[in-house]
Amino acid sequence: MSVNVVLAQAYPSRIAAIEAIAVYPDTAGGDELRARAEDVLSAVQLFGSATAAQDWRAFAFSLKILGLLADWSEAVHNAAVDADRFLRAGRLQYRTFAADANHSAYGLALVAALAPINDDLDVSSVPALRGAVAQREMPVAIFGIKKRNFEPLTADGVSAKSEEIAVAFLEFMIDGKPADTVHNLSTGQVHDLDLTIRVSRWPEYAERLVIEPMSIEPPSTWDFPPFEFLKPHGPPPYVFQRQGRMALHASQGFNARPLEFRYSAEFQPQPKYDEAIVLAGQRTLRLDGTDTSRHPLTGYSELDMKIIQLREKLRLEPLISEAHVRDLLTLLTPVANLMGQSVQDKRYPKPIDEAMFQADFQSFLRSNTVIGSELEVQGEIAGGKVDLSFRGIKIELKSERSKRLLPDDCKKFAEQAASYAVGAGHRIALLCVLDCSPKTTPPFPVADGLTIITIESGTSPVYVVSCLFQGGLARPSDLSR
Repeated sequence: MSVNVVLAQAYPSRIAAIEAIAVYPDTAGGDELRARAEDVLSAVQLFGSATAAQDWRAFAFSLKILGLLADWSEAVHNAAVDADRFLRAGRLQYRTFAADANHSAYGLALVAALAPINDDLDVSSVPALRGAVAQREMPVAIFGIKKRNFEPLTADGVSAKSEEIAVAFLEFMIDGKPADTVHNLSTGQVHDLDLTIRVSRWPEYAERLVIEPMSIEPPSTWDFPPFEFLKPHGPPPYVFQRQGRMALHASQGFNARPLEFRYSAEFQPQPKYDEAIVLAGQRTLRLDGTDTSRHPLTGYSELDMKIIQLREKLRLEPLISEAHVRDLLTLLTPVANLMGQSVQDKRYPKPIDEAMFQADFQSFLRSNTVIGSELEVQGEIAGGKVDLSFRGIKIELKSERSKRLLPDDCKKFAEQAASYAVGAGHRIALLCVLDCSPKTTPPFPVADGLTIITIESGTSPVYVVSCLFQGGLARPSDLSR
């Protein structure tokens, strides 16, 4: 075996990770912590069979767990659908981490620091967990131990065994903003695409690294740049940044899935032996080119954008079928238009009861040619009577005549709608609440009244799309008296 001094190459990855979890807790999110974890894993290779490799591997695992907690915190603060899925994933990874029987003293200290994740964890405790991991002292290792294996040689004199894996980490920014899980991109325009790549090792034979886009989308509908990086100088890891231009040439239908593009990596020239390149991080771009300026959904641009946001959130839920999402969106488009009318035209100026609201609501939906006769009235379900139904999507209506409601107030009606959904074998329902109480304040933005309420059933969530209609509005001139 041989002994190598690797401290100078490995330790910068730990410093960057500690800064991410302790110095910049408000800006280092899940993606950043996962990138730092992969950098630390690269250091594990440097230590080889040295006992320090075990410590670095444990530190990388704890960073991945903290990354999921960062995702959870962000989702909770942004009122994302089923935010607790990140916490559940973090707990599963922690249990795997804690069950490792080969932990060193440092690894056991990390297990203890992360133990609160198994309890009733509050999102406000996440910074404390990050701090606890950062404060655990890791033994300083200077040397790495590499075993020399005498491998059989090929006819060209090259070892038959593959080289160590080179890992590239990708981060994309579109027009100066981090690329979202599904990124909305206007079509027919040129956009900036910034790429940051981290390479843990550069093979001796390679002169350049080429990153190229791939997609099954029609080639005439998109134009994405390739990126090329020449062989760098100095020790690894290497960080590169490039900027290119991208464009989508055609918009997509409202019910179409997002366009998907993936970047591949290849060292050139090609090696005489297999060289594995593992791409980690954001190597896939999912873009939504729905153009509501040319093809409006509701006639209200703010509501159109809100519907698209809700569509993407529901599509990310694996338990909701694409057909059910599509049927809900068919309903939601005219319903959102009616929400806009209720404010713009003061459609409900006086208090009315639920029956009158249902009669007007039903007549409005029935006049929509896509819905028409498929709108069903007063069906028996789950021991109660649901107001309306469309292709199995249950619609619950409410009317409030005495006090002003805000979007959060609709939560008290959501469990009834969820019960109807479950009774019909669905996981989504539509709740429409009319607040026709007399107002002495101006209305809130219409799109704010369109929300998703998550109902925890005890086993898996049910989602209620809530639409708050504003009625009983005061004349603007009365508000200045």
